[in-house]
Amino acid sequence: MKSQKCIVCSKAKGKRGCLIKDKALVCSRCCAEIRYSECEGCSYYKDSKNYAVEKAKKSPGSFVARIDPAVDERIDQALMMVESGNMMGESIIRQLWNDNMDLHTVHYAMGTVYAMKDQFDEAMDCFDKALEIYPYFAECWFNRALAAQNKLDVFEMITSFQKALEMGGDNSEIVHQAGQALSDFERGVIEETGLGIEDYLLSLSKFDSAFELMENQQWDKACSGFQQVVAINRNSPQSFGNMALCFAHLAENEQALEAFDKAIELDPHYEPAIINKIIFQNTIEKGGAFSENFNKFKAIEYSKDYSVKDDKLLLNDYLEDWEKDL
Repeated sequence: MKSQKCIVCSKAKGKRGCLIKDKALVCSRCCAEIRYSECEGCSYYKDSKNYAVEKAKKSPGSFVARIDPAVDERIDQALMMVESGNMMGESIIRQLWNDNMDLHTVHYAMGTVYAMKDQFDEAMDCFDKALEIYPYFAECWFNRALAAQNKLDVFEMITSFQKALEMGGDNSEIVHQAGQALSDFERGVIEETGLGIEDYLLSLSKFDSAFELMENQQWDKACSGFQQVVAINRNSPQSFGNMALCFAHLAENEQALEAFDKAIELDPHYEPAIINKIIFQNTIEKGGAFSENFNKFKAIEYSKDYSVKDDKLLLNDYLEDWEKDL
C-alpha cells in the first residue's frame, strides 16, 4: 500500500491524525507548525503543554522548548530509508544526531537504528537520553520496552510498556500494542506465579538488590534479600538457587541443601541448582572449602530462565570441566 502524503504540505509522509483537519494525516513538521489552542484534546498538543509546564517548573525563567520540524522531517525520511534497507539513512541520522544533541527526536532515531541492528544496550542509552529531554514521548517508551524485552530485562520492559500506555493519549496504535503486551505478560505471570504485575515488579526489584549484594559477596544481606523475594513469590527457582549459594558461603550447609532442593522441586529441569548442588555436595564430601570453588558456581539473574530441557548450560560438559580443574 502506498504511503499517504501529508494533507498540508503534500510532500512528507503523513503520520499523525490531525483533529483540526478531520483526522487527516499530517507530517510531524506541519503538526508543529499549525499547532495552536484549538488542538486541545490532541495527544501531541497535550504532550507539548506538559513538557513546557514541567520544564518551566525547573527553570528560573520562561522556557521555550526547541522544536526543529526540518530535522524531524529528515529523520522521518532517513528512518524510512533504514527500514527499506538503505543504510544511507543511518549516515544521515548519525549526522543529525551529532549536530542536534538537544533534540529528543535525534536520540530516538539513533536508538531505533541501534535496535534494528540488535545493539540493544546502545539503543536503550539513546532512548533514555530522548526521554530525559522529553519524557512524554510515547513511541520512545514503547521502543525502549522492546529493547528491554530483547535484553531480557523484565523490570524495564514492564515499566516502559506502562509508560507508553500512560503517555499514549490518542495514539491508539501505541496504546493498543502496549496494553496488549502488558495484558499478555500479566496473564503469563499470573499463570506461572499467581502474582499481579505490581507484586511481580516488587519481587523483581528486591531480587535485583539481593543479586547486587551477592555479587559483592555480602552473603548474609543477600540471603535476607532473597528470602524477601520468596516471601512475595514462592515460585522463583532463581531465588532459591541463589539463596542456596549464600547459605553455602555462610557455612549453613543444611539450609543450603534445602534451598537447592526447593529450586529443583519448583523446576526439575533447572540446571544452575542441579549443577551447583552437585558441586556443593562433592566439595563438602571431599572436605574442601566452598569459597575455593565460588567461580565455578552459576548465580542466575531473575529474568533469565535456564533449564536442562533447553540445553542452555550443557550440564555434562560443565561438570566434566569442573572435575578436570579439581
